[in-house]
Amino acid sequence: MRIWQKITHFSLIAVLATSLSAWAPSAYADDSNTEQPQRIILVIADGMGFPYLTAYRYFKDGRNYTRASDIDPTIFDQYLVGAASTYPADDTLVTDSAASATALATGIKTYNGAISVDADGNPLKTMMQISRENGWLTGAIATTRVTHATPAAFYTHVPSRRMEDEIADQFATLDENGQPVFDLLLGSGRKHFVRTDEDGNEINHLTTLTNAGVRVVSTYEELHAQQRLPVLGLFFDDAFPYVIDDEMRLEQLSRHGLRLLDHAEQPYVVMIEASMVDWCGHANDIACAMREMEELDHLMQFLETYANENPGTQVLLTADHSTGGLTLGADGNYQWRAADVARIGRGLRTMAEDMTSMPFIDWEAYVEQYLPFPLTVDQQNALQAVAQDTGSRHRQRIQDVLIDIVRYHTSTGWTTGGHTGEDVPVIAIGPWSEHFRGFQDQTDIADIIINWLQ
Repeated sequence: MRIWQKITHFSLIAVLATSLSAWAPSAYADDSNTEQPQRIILVIADGMGFPYLTAYRYFKDGRNYTRASDIDPTIFDQYLVGAASTYPADDTLVTDSAASATALATGIKTYNGAISVDADGNPLKTMMQISRENGWLTGAIATTRVTHATPAAFYTHVPSRRMEDEIADQFATLDENGQPVFDLLLGSGRKHFVRTDEDGNEINHLTTLTNAGVRVVSTYEELHAQQRLPVLGLFFDDAFPYVIDDEMRLEQLSRHGLRLLDHAEQPYVVMIEASMVDWCGHANDIACAMREMEELDHLMQFLETYANENPGTQVLLTADHSTGGLTLGADGNYQWRAADVARIGRGLRTMAEDMTSMPFIDWEAYVEQYLPFPLTVDQQNALQAVAQDTGSRHRQRIQDVLIDIVRYHTSTGWTTGGHTGEDVPVIAIGPWSEHFRGFQDQTDIADIIINWLQ
């Protein structure tokens, strides 16, 4: 089966190569007539299946009642060109982020949990590695740890996504010329780059990278001040906070990342991950997910302008999978209350964590502050019952009650706390968008991009 997949993969590359002429990196210019893009921006919205696009359209409109066909399409609707299948190369049909990111980064499917290795653990060459071999700059921007599955799959190779220390080690390993393997890397996860190993030895990859000429930044202000590559930005020790609890950041990270890539005056490929849509889906938190979608909307508005102002740019947005089994109209209710979703003011996981250290007498006022709905007697009783249980699942049980409160008042349903196996959207901005029209597999997307790079 693997042999057939590789033959198919390379056969498609050969077919594409006959129809698209190779682009010479030395010919870098702002020329809209070039046969291939000179700036490739691949945006991956982790966990964003089609229900998220529908929900966000209504959420952005902001009403609970409509009288006519007056809900405006979003930027996602305007540039939707197709759909992609996401199944991995194992017996599940439901992918995780590692296998899916590997498919998007290499054009070859693998098993769940694998980071750009095949079923036998052999490394698969990624589009970032191919880019560097052909004179392109590379970058990755994420709102999660750069050692997390999606950014990791574009640069590193490990048999398990859980090996985040080893992924950091590979990011910090210089190439044969003493240069870093990336030009731009922005996200979080400092704890994997500066740590103590099992033998008690101090590891500081940031010193190694700084000595190799990488500009290491830890604040947005420091990023804004940078004028040339390579740059590594690690803005949090572990994960980013949710947008609903903090602020939007993806558009500004991308704006300054593209500014730095443009200063170098070379063709580039960059992967931008809207990472936390998935995390909100896992938490079955609709307001959290919609705020992450709002951040993605801001990013795509910026990228639309950027592509229009920079001929030779192709923007592609897709998802690695869908998360949560989001349903609009739960429990037989023929309604979904978008305006009430917009009133929710805090992430449910964050609320549950706060409530674990809060006296029960303060719970109801705290819940009503951020979930501004009248609590039913059953909901009050459910909160009281969970308050009396301080076991190992205390936070999760609190969160489950909050999910039920939101479900009751907004008719938002979820089928799982994990991933689902349906197709995902493909959205494209730029002169080459027709390449992605209709149905395709994730590996087809990677094949087209890799052919451009070669």
